[in-house]
Amino acid sequence: MEKKLVIFERESESKDIILGYLNDCKIIKVDKIFDKYSDGLKYVKTNKPQIAIFSMTEDKHSCLKMIKRLTDFGVNVIAISEDYTTSNIIQTLRYGAKDFVSKPIIKKDLLSAISKCSKEEVKTLKKAQIITIYSNKGGVGKTAVATNLAVELSKLTREKVALVDLNIPIGDIATFLDLKPTLNISDIINNSNPENKNFIMDACQQYKDTELYVLAEPPYIEQTKNLNPKQIIKLFELLRNSFSYIIIDMGANIDKLNMTILDNSDIILLTTVINLPLIRNCQRCLDLFESLKYTSSKIKIIVNRYLENDEITVDDVEKTLNKSVYWKVPNNYFTVMSSINKGIPVSEINEHSNVTESFVGLASKITDELFIEDIG
Repeated sequence: MEKKLVIFERESESKDIILGYLNDCKIIKVDKIFDKYSDGLKYVKTNKPQIAIFSMTEDKHSCLKMIKRLTDFGVNVIAISEDYTTSNIIQTLRYGAKDFVSKPIIKKDLLSAISKCSKEEVKTLKKAQIITIYSNKGGVGKTAVATNLAVELSKLTREKVALVDLNIPIGDIATFLDLKPTLNISDIINNSNPENKNFIMDACQQYKDTELYVLAEPPYIEQTKNLNPKQIIKLFELLRNSFSYIIIDMGANIDKLNMTILDNSDIILLTTVINLPLIRNCQRCLDLFESLKYTSSKIKIIVNRYLENDEITVDDVEKTLNKSVYWKVPNNYFTVMSSINKGIPVSEINEHSNVTESFVGLASKITDELFIEDIG
């Protein structure tokens, strides 16, 4: 059965080349061609073609957002562009494109991409990634970072993401997302048949209609007292079998339980704000991680509530810690507090705010780097 295909292209010569190549492709039918991309988006939303060839213009940011919207409509997008640098290819794929073809277009490459899209192949990571948000001090916004990063990862990758509250015994993930889970971590650990994959999915509460699933903290402190490192390792194994990304919000204490979480994490987002006491505490964490032989790439410093004109600059922080800051989340008090008080992510308060765009950028940066490692 033929699949309907639409073309987003503004250059007449490129349109003719694409149409000439598609004459020999029997598995698709060209439905529409759009040089005004906004009209194309409206058409796709209503008519649901299976495949779109999308030519990326000089306005890269707008193109990526359009690709994301097309994929949200269920369309398999083939991006074409003159910029075929690795970073651009990876970023485009992470915004949802199923394949990437460089300009000038080669017939074999285009037809191969269409064949792949016709089979509806999905790109997923070979290995599930455990990403832990950590600070040895409270009050730096770890839970806000964990929650909003998990939300954006689920949107960006369209893969299953678990958000796990291991901030024992006083976690707040369920409150931040206004959830009332019926099951929690203690239910999984005490389950008589934890190898049952479906039980993990049942224990996690799906957030609205996204690919984000939340595993909440136990509601009573007594339920956390017997939690031990072996159970954490088993929990992580089960989560890796069901999710592509596992985001952990953990406590500040350095004890056997938390050390097990850190040891078994693939990435640690060491979160701080810029003030002298917290920078000193951040240095203590780095010293600890070095003594534990953690690789430098495993530890990534996140500066939360960043202010451009702060008395202590990012350069000062990097010189003090002898390590680059991986990402800066801007200080947007009103958006973040409104998000917390209403129990929804910052993107649902204001999708165009600087803090929303920052979490989108952080999710994109992490997935881009992981995807490059995965295919390398």
